Amino acid sequence: MTKAETGQRDPSGGVLRRTLLDPVLWALVVLTVPAAVWGVLRTAASPDDHGFLTAFLMMGSATIPAAWSVLNVIWREPATAAILIALLRTVIVPLLVPWPPAIAAAITVHLPAVRASIESTRREDGWRYFFGADDGSLLLQSLGLGGMAGLLFAMITALGLSVFVVLPVLAWFRPVEAAKSNMLETESAEDRAAATASIRMLAVIVMMTFGIPTLIVVGSQEAYARDPLEALGNALRFFVDPGFYYGDLMWALGLLAIPFGIFLLFRLKAVQRPDVARRARVGVNARDDHDAWLEERRTVEPSDSTRSETGEHRTGGDVPSRGDSDAGDGGMRDEDRGPTPSERDR
Repeated sequence: MTKAETGQRDPSGGVLRRTLLDPVLWALVVLTVPAAVWGVLRTAASPDDHGFLTAFLMMGSATIPAAWSVLNVIWREPATAAILIALLRTVIVPLLVPWPPAIAAAITVHLPAVRASIESTRREDGWRYFFGADDGSLLLQSLGLGGMAGLLFAMITALGLSVFVVLPVLAWFRPVEAAKSNMLETESAEDRAAATASIRMLAVIVMMTFGIPTLIVVGSQEAYARDPLEALGNALRFFVDPGFYYGDLMWALGLLAIPFGIFLLFRLKAVQRPDVARRARVGVNARDDHDAWLEERRTVEPSDSTRSETGEHRTGGDVPSRGDSDAGDGGMRDEDRGPTPSERDR
């Protein structure tokens, strides 16, 4: 079995190498360069162009290679390590991929014809949706702000895909392998059934951890209601006027999901069967799991007092004999040692 198949012995260098030397990743990065140039040309020609396409071309195209790097762990990496690799790439890849399109945008915006078009289409007060006079230099807006915005969008996209796509896909289609990554027991059929249920509940809990705050925050800002109780009352009105009450529905769903999430936490605690010995070895045991592991060790290994009573405190389990004691004094017998100082005084 290879290291990639086990997902256990593969060093971090191997993961980084597969991530950074992925030809598809860099092919997608190359495609973001003409996309950024096209976005600059679009906004240079129209000062009021603030559509999604233009903004995406200039600042959001880096989400495509970031998304690819996270999603391909589903079929390229062992499920025992896939989610960890996806989270690692969520941090590493967005740090790299936004800068080629940002550099291309910075070069394009400084071309004489493009720069002249931008300056000539500003309002008298210098306003422009992109590249306004009061928003800083063209270099700062295109390279600095554009690169940082691309990094932020790429990281949010990668994290969202890790939580809402990679984790649930692994939990539902490769549950036993995914459970091993969480150090759950998978030896017997009962263990595997419990591990499958546990990893799926964990996937739902993780999704709810991100989803509930999003529903509450966004819903409360977009809702017609002024308080949670009113939002609960307005939620059903969404089906009458969706465009007006969608915020109330989001707010209500976020509130109603909280007790369900608490129930899942307790249910997960009752169902899961952690591999406490393995968790103890790496130091990630919960307190009660660690106590259970210690109790298990006490029942398996005799205590020191038991060993002393049975004479097993020395190697081989033998009680030392008189000969052994004599041998420890250099093999001398009592009569060969001579009188002690107290005996000479007498």
